[in-house]
Amino acid sequence: MPGDLFNRLFELTRAYVGSRSGSERAWENDTEPVASTRPEAGATQDPELARYYANLEIPYGSDIETVRAAWKRMMKKYHPDLHSTDPQKRQVADELSAALTRAYQELIQVLERQK
Repeated sequence: MPGDLFNRLFELTRAYVGSRSGSERAWENDTEPVASTRPEAGATQDPELARYYANLEIPYGSDIETVRAAWKRMMKKYHPDLHSTDPQKRQVADELSAALTRAYQELIQVLERQK
């Protein structure tokens, strides 16, 4: 489980850095995608939204219910309270949960505006 926490934070960081370059996406830099969010042929995606969907490990364009369920699932796994015995792991879990919560909040805002 500890390695899993650090690996997940690394994946989130890689997704963020990869999407920040504009023309490149995180999955174009590796042989494996960060999450199963590869774009369909000819589909255009907002790189920032794609990063948020990847952080929650759900396909690009998922609905509000899917976003909520993914966020809850991820928080049950990576919540800082689950890693309170080790200060280093707690710090990583804090950063990871903050990134997951930001992704959740941003996606909910966008999806509610689209309604």
